Amino acid sequence: MPVPRDMKRIRYGQYVPDPAEEIDLEDLLGQLRDFFLESGFQSRFGYPGADTRGQDQLRRAMARILRDHPEVPEDLQQEFEEFDREFPNAELSPEAQQLLDRLIERLIEEGYLRAEAREQGRAPEAGEGEIGDPQARVEFELTDKSADFLGYRTLRHLLGALGRGSFGRHRTEQLSTGVEAEAASKRYEFGDTLNLDISATLLGSVKRTGSAFPLDLDYEDLRVHQTEHHSSCATVLMLDCSHSMILYGEDRFTPAKQVALALAH
Repeated sequence: MPVPRDMKRIRYGQYVPDPAEEIDLEDLLGQLRDFFLESGFQSRFGYPGADTRGQDQLRRAMARILRDHPEVPEDLQQEFEEFDREFPNAELSPEAQQLLDRLIERLIEEGYLRAEAREQGRAPEAGEGEIGDPQARVEFELTDKSADFLGYRTLRHLLGALGRGSFGRHRTEQLSTGVEAEAASKRYEFGDTLNLDISATLLGSVKRTGSAFPLDLDYEDLRVHQTEHHSSCATVLMLDCSHSMILYGEDRFTPAKQVALALAH
């Protein structure tokens, strides 16, 4: 039987995975945490006005992660390792450059990163003593979505080493009205959560008026469930910005920011 010329044909080929699409963004962002939280005190580029969050620095941080990533081909892993070792004098091949740029695009599209164009002065040439015309540069910052995600992971990481515990939430000995019933119901008072104990309310009406139908409900018949009362607690966290936080070349400010992020979450 002849095949009609206008019949649609589909050609199937071998699936070739694309590392830029296969890499998990949340896992990548979690490994980039130290890059975005780093205070910059240990970097030789950490002087005022330095581009410590620019595109080149972000690519280097991602190269450190991808050089051991199972989704990345071995030839690219070796190239990323060399790029990190020779930075900032090393150059990337078009394939490696495309992989890093696509991952950055995905992070921005998913709302994990925000790119901002800022101006910086032109470096003075020989014989010049003034800064020239401003030049545009791109810096990357965490969004609220990524800060919330990193806060959750940081909190889980910090508390994970403590093991299981029975402590948590600021409980008191007082009883309060709420959704969950944890004690005997009580008579409704103005201001209570109106979570009625239907059985106790109807029984109160029957005791007062008898089994006459329809039931006559009054204000004094209302009964509400009780639950444990939890007090509120406001916490203020202050970070020490004195010179002792970087004394003797040890960066103590970056771990402090990690704890602050976890507690804020």
